Amino acid sequence: MLHLLNALRAFEVAARLGSVRRAAEELRVSSGAVSRHIKNLEDEFGVELFERGNRSMRLTPEAAAFSATVTEAFASITRGVEHLRSAYRHGTIMLTAPDTFLLRWLVSRLPALDAELGGKSVRLTTWTREINPADRSIDIYVGVGLPLDIPGLTVVEIGPETFGPVASPQLVHEGLGVEGLWALPRLDIRWPPDMWTNWAREVGIELPERETIWYDALNYSVQAAEAGLGVAIGPGPAIWDAIAQNRLVAPLGVVSRPGRWFLAWRDERSGQTMNIIARWFQREMAASARSAGQ
Repeated sequence: MLHLLNALRAFEVAARLGSVRRAAEELRVSSGAVSRHIKNLEDEFGVELFERGNRSMRLTPEAAAFSATVTEAFASITRGVEHLRSAYRHGTIMLTAPDTFLLRWLVSRLPALDAELGGKSVRLTTWTREINPADRSIDIYVGVGLPLDIPGLTVVEIGPETFGPVASPQLVHEGLGVEGLWALPRLDIRWPPDMWTNWAREVGIELPERETIWYDALNYSVQAAEAGLGVAIGPGPAIWDAIAQNRLVAPLGVVSRPGRWFLAWRDERSGQTMNIIARWFQREMAASARSAGQ
């Protein structure tokens, strides 16, 4: 079993870094050892994991999907070890949320949440995969969307899902109008997809054709809007603080969606601590929305 785990680890690092040499450096072993682990894994599975060229190696399509699974599995193991080491000694709670939610809303409020818990501390990590109640390395998930119904999971709503177009106050001057707003560069993201399309459909307008500037993540597009580079679609927690501090404006307001922001945790974790955290999120998210005039 240990042999297989070592081989999987070598494969995961080589796949993530795209290089046997770099994988060897991270693992502090020889390149030959990494290559042997990968070859042993291919022999074990009876499949080729890499398409090898003269000076290159590329994951096969099937291996690329497998690599993502292995990466998440090792990340879960790492979180589990951290949880094991600290949970009972220090009362640590592992919370996972979308990265934009963490960066633009929760991180600045983390000391207040820790203080609310009176001695327990909250550790943060990001997640982009489905909630897995069997993953005991995570105590609380922060998510957004339609209500979930997963056996063994307690789900508590903490606020409405809202979003709308935002731009720098430097660009949105008085009298600009909707047509002027649409003339500004449109900032969009590749994931989650279709934010502009969904917003336009839900408010009942037809977006004019416009050249789009693409970003890899929501956090980047909202930051670009703050920098005056164009108009982005921002969900509530990503824009509330910036609006309250006059770094962004939402000239057309925001629209409420059918989904909700929610917390989710395993039923066995239910108790006073989880209830305190849920009430804190509900109170703070409502206050943030009010401060932004929403």
